[in-house]
Amino acid sequence: MPELRYLDDSGSLKTYLLGAQPTIIGRVNSCDITFVDDMISREHTRFEREAEGRYRVRDLGSRNKTYVNGQQITESLLIPGDVIRVGDHVLEYLEPGLHRQPLNTDFLTPDTRDPADCDWIKIKSPMTLSLEQIEKLASLSNDFGLTSRAEDIAESCLSKIIVELQAERGFIAVRGEEKQALRPIAHRGLEREVAGSRMPVSQTFALAPVLQKVAGCYPQSAKRIDPKAGYATTAIIAPLTFRGTPIGVIYADRPIGSQVFKPTAVQYLLAAGAIVGSAMAATSKRLNDTIGQQELAWVSSIKRAHEALQCEPAVNETFDVFHKTQGGLSRCGDFCEVVRIDDHSCLLVLVDAGGQGACGLAQAISIRTALEAAARVYPEHLELAPVFNMLNERIARTTGRQLVASLAVVCDLSAGKLSYVNAGMPPPVLMVGPGRLVTLDQPSLLLGIDATYLYETTSIELPGQFRLVSFTDGTTDATNNAGEPFGERRIHELLLEATSYGPPSHVGTQLADAMQTHLGGQSPEDDTTINVVGHG
Repeated sequence: MPELRYLDDSGSLKTYLLGAQPTIIGRVNSCDITFVDDMISREHTRFEREAEGRYRVRDLGSRNKTYVNGQQITESLLIPGDVIRVGDHVLEYLEPGLHRQPLNTDFLTPDTRDPADCDWIKIKSPMTLSLEQIEKLASLSNDFGLTSRAEDIAESCLSKIIVELQAERGFIAVRGEEKQALRPIAHRGLEREVAGSRMPVSQTFALAPVLQKVAGCYPQSAKRIDPKAGYATTAIIAPLTFRGTPIGVIYADRPIGSQVFKPTAVQYLLAAGAIVGSAMAATSKRLNDTIGQQELAWVSSIKRAHEALQCEPAVNETFDVFHKTQGGLSRCGDFCEVVRIDDHSCLLVLVDAGGQGACGLAQAISIRTALEAAARVYPEHLELAPVFNMLNERIARTTGRQLVASLAVVCDLSAGKLSYVNAGMPPPVLMVGPGRLVTLDQPSLLLGIDATYLYETTSIELPGQFRLVSFTDGTTDATNNAGEPFGERRIHELLLEATSYGPPSHVGTQLADAMQTHLGGQSPEDDTTINVVGHG
């Protein structure tokens, strides 16, 4: 059931379950959630349940307005992780069981200068935290069991940190495959499309914690806040550390406002970085050790169900197909199917329900089945977008839905056309010759986020000779002992080599071998799937 998480007037963490009846936030006792705050109107904001089960927040004509993820709204349809500010209080909207999309890092500007009035704090500086703050920090990672993943810890801890600091956006990122690269693994208030009113963040500020081992804030005082400065109005950042070594960053900000963070906020974030980083590292090791030694019953059951539901991609005289899936250590859920439509066309379906349990598997199978059925029932008039729209509306209205990434591609040789819809998968790559690649980008929402969202089919010219290379995020996220993911860049560089172009089996085997070399013999945490469809 959806819920709101917030701090009450005493500073205690509270959770309010949203139901069918409207929920009103305000200053008077008749409201469902009451705050003693002169910045909040008598009846300030209302949360309403829509017919399909999603929730909408409306400002009730308040004097100081309502903000979602730092942007003023009159009304807004909520998605998990949205942060709502009323007066000087923030509330986080959560839907248990839903997974967020990867963070779009376009809000990080390539600015190489420090933000104006930036104050850096060295790791060696003494910390002055209250006993209450220390107790809250100590409880950050108390809720995690034996099988929690590093991503689970980051998600939960970031949620608590955002509410505790009364921030409006934030993210946790680990170091990427390059020195000056960050790989976000948890975020709040940053899932929506980057809007023109969003205050950008300097890349220098975001990278300094891992490159210089420092924490920082800007500006230093409310008098220096300048909404036109080109950065977030006020922001804090600290390194995510393990055994004293920066392995990433924790960031929080307030895009618009007149309040800076409290003086102890940076130190709180600095301590949180050490606790969260250590918990993530320890949990990853514990999970790997436990699964490897004891083969947990729930993992085994999910894997058996996954294997029973698999279908080998079909092969016909027109298209050559290479397919390889390597089972993940702790997650599974990749499904791949190549459906023959007629002698000149085929449909590729790739679905990834990794880490989402039995409900995720069931939803993945429904997506795969619907697309296959559409290809067989309407072979001459298969339109992908209407199928995705139907699935999206149905999934969005389903209780306990999971957000499952999916991709569908139609290769039509007679029309010389390739058509696709990509809902959350890594962009496939079309090889049209040695060293000649076309990346099939399409920034569409995952199915089930917004029931009213309409998908569009993207079409490009399909040459008589091609190799269509598709893969799941388990492949790009396959991480070696040094903490480096395999990454899309490595895939593209390999495919650009002239010697990589050959039969689908040659292309796919080269990719699979390169990934295994990168892993250095260790098993990936998630399923890794590579599929190559070729002709000519």
